[in-house]
Amino acid sequence: MMANSTNSQQEINKLPKLYPGREMKISTKHIALDLKFDWQKKQAYGSASITVQPVTALDNFTLDAALMTVNSIRLSTGEAVKFDYSGGESNDNLKIYFNRVYEAGEDLTVVVDYRTNWINKTDPNNLWGSNGKGLRFSEPTSNDPLRPREIWSMSEPEAARYWFPCIDAPNYLRTGEVKATVDKGLIAVSNGILVESVNNSDGTKTFHWKMDAPFPNYYTSIEVGDFIDIEQSYEDVKLHNYGYPDERADIEASVVRLPDMVRFFSEYTGVKYPFTSYSQVFVQELPGGIENSTVSTITENMIDDFGTHADFFYLWDGQEAHVLAGQWFGSHIVPSDWSHSWLNESFARYFDGLYSEYKNGHDEFLLWNRPFEISTYLADWNSGIRRPIVTQNFEDPDVMTRDNYSFVRGSMVLHMLRKQLGDEKFQAAIRNYLREFGGKMVTTADFQKAVNEAAGESMDWFFDQWVYKMGHPVFEVTQKFDEDESRLILNVKQTQKPDPAYEYPQAEYFKGKMEIEIDGKVKTINIEPKETNILTFEMPAQPKYINFDYEGTWIKEFTFTKSLNEVLSQAVESKDVVCRSRAISELVKIAGDEKTTDKDKEKIYSALRKICLSDSYWRMKFNALNQLQSLIAPFWETAAIDLDKPTREMLLKLIKNEKSWLQAAAIRFLGMTRYPQYADLYISFLNDQSDRVVGSAAAALGKTKSPKAFDALANLVKRPSMKSQSLMSALNGLKELGDPRAYDIAYNSLADLKLRRWRLPTPPVWDYRIIAAQTISSLGKSESAYPLVFERFKASMNENDVQGVFNNILLIIALADPRGQEAFDMLKAKYKDDPAIYDAALQHETSFKGVIKQ
Repeated sequence: MMANSTNSQQEINKLPKLYPGREMKISTKHIALDLKFDWQKKQAYGSASITVQPVTALDNFTLDAALMTVNSIRLSTGEAVKFDYSGGESNDNLKIYFNRVYEAGEDLTVVVDYRTNWINKTDPNNLWGSNGKGLRFSEPTSNDPLRPREIWSMSEPEAARYWFPCIDAPNYLRTGEVKATVDKGLIAVSNGILVESVNNSDGTKTFHWKMDAPFPNYYTSIEVGDFIDIEQSYEDVKLHNYGYPDERADIEASVVRLPDMVRFFSEYTGVKYPFTSYSQVFVQELPGGIENSTVSTITENMIDDFGTHADFFYLWDGQEAHVLAGQWFGSHIVPSDWSHSWLNESFARYFDGLYSEYKNGHDEFLLWNRPFEISTYLADWNSGIRRPIVTQNFEDPDVMTRDNYSFVRGSMVLHMLRKQLGDEKFQAAIRNYLREFGGKMVTTADFQKAVNEAAGESMDWFFDQWVYKMGHPVFEVTQKFDEDESRLILNVKQTQKPDPAYEYPQAEYFKGKMEIEIDGKVKTINIEPKETNILTFEMPAQPKYINFDYEGTWIKEFTFTKSLNEVLSQAVESKDVVCRSRAISELVKIAGDEKTTDKDKEKIYSALRKICLSDSYWRMKFNALNQLQSLIAPFWETAAIDLDKPTREMLLKLIKNEKSWLQAAAIRFLGMTRYPQYADLYISFLNDQSDRVVGSAAAALGKTKSPKAFDALANLVKRPSMKSQSLMSALNGLKELGDPRAYDIAYNSLADLKLRRWRLPTPPVWDYRIIAAQTISSLGKSESAYPLVFERFKASMNENDVQGVFNNILLIIALADPRGQEAFDMLKAKYKDDPAIYDAALQHETSFKGVIKQ
């Protein structure tokens, strides 16, 4: 799509080969694991009892067992059988022979005694967490003495083979059970229900979990750790939340909406939660969440206190609801192969958005969930990542289960389908789908059938253009008002062209229902699959504004040239928050144009201030405020900003009347003035219930250089907060203040490894040690702090603690001491044969050299 180049100008992206399906000679019925764990070697060992039925008569079959030590294989009778194990990671690498022929449909159980050898390592390019494959072991280190002792698994898409032998394919369902023997004080969690837990004479404890409902192999899960269980329920469904003992109150605060989520999905789908229990296990070193059958593994970063979690409901609702929705779409209805993975991932994503819409409001759904999806999809598209949602042509299952087509494009397609059908028919389609195919394996054609039944007409055209083909429309919209005829004429042209550089099927033109808003009135039109659609509307006068694609439903790009007054009208008057948000962004572009007059710029500033003080949804006002600040006082500006009176008055009103994110943004904006007369105002917010507000107030206070600032910020360090937020806020304020007395606070913080912290995708923001190092550097005292960090770096190197190594590399970059080059030299020398670590070292070294040059 959108291609103007020819084949000779552009490299052809050849269609990947058809992904080979597995020929099933046996049908797996049940897998029972009995495991123990060697923490020193990071290995699991024990047995896998695998019950199968031959599809045709056979005297041998194969399993997948990646990088294992296979000690023996026996029948359930105890009789030893021969086997060949070729090692490696490929399919069918464990071949088992029998002394007789087993007939089709005859039960056969083999017991494999084995030990794992694969270690699921930290990704140095993703220090905040990475999925990996197989089992991830975690223990305290010298760099992170509070790191918990725990194990969690990653089996999807074909990584179960790294921790138990199996047929590691998506196209079968089986029951299962896990017995896990763990050290004293630890708990093991797995699929299904806990049958029993037994204290053993050697001080260990065995947990026996059993899953009687058939489920896909890649949804097999285990988590081991020092957990407590916070129990909840929805009707007769037991809900378990496993987290760390010292976070009991925080777990309770963070999972408070889980029963309501279960109720919402049960009622919306017409299918009550399809299992007897559900568990959530919160762990570290995981970037997001993993849905498995009846149990989800979720990043511990979700666990906050009541105040913090209230600020982040919009974020963590999505994470928690997403993996929960996977119990309906993934465990209850199971995609038959990887090409149909969107039936899991996209549905889970869209349903977490539906819950957000229900709980947090339609505007939140439109302003938070939707913009991320369209921007993510278009970023992939423009970088050349292009494919249909459903295709048999792919090279790796990871592509189909983890890329943005399986998640965000599919979610956007579901939203378009909902708007095309209407809410009632869309919900009927979902209910038809779950009612007919619950407990079964499905393809996209099955969902398509349910949609057609609910729609009362064929929707095959919809699936053809949005699901089975790649691309999206690029609209060029122009308007003309005929005063003589009192008619508005819209010319809607589709300018996209099939891209010859891609061999996937592509839609030429797109069709479907679309809504258009004209001066607050919403009209429904039909886009026909042709180059130009001419739309005519009877009206007495030229409209003030036209909103093409109300609420931004379509996956699209478009241009629609408008006057400043039209954009101003959209920003202030439209009923559509998507349109208003887009108009605000356009106003900022206009204001930043050197050709724009001062008079017009003032119109824009006035409109943005009006939005900020209106009764609009908070996120709309938040966006408008941030955009206004980008024009007047950019975040990167280091000099004091002299604000005009209307803007100062607006900010003071927002600080007085708003809360949380919007209040914090107003304080941050006002703080750019560096006016010392506001020091008392900022100090008054250092004990606010929202740590977002506290953080903004601390930084703003530091910028005032007020004589009161140091004592106030030093006292802030002592304020109780979740995961050292008060400390981080104080350090940021002290960094701005530049008072030499801050050194002791910063150095002591850098030296203290026993403070709780977040591990999020932005370490410089959420790790107090990074902020401490930055504060020390700003005071010009890196020389005295560097030895502390370098010694920790060397200790992590000796322990082969990759996460610790790179955490200290980040601190060395923050300190900007030239001696830090020795750390990079050591790192590259040690890991010269490990491409991932070596490349990460080079990237960080480039950052370090850039900082040193400054």
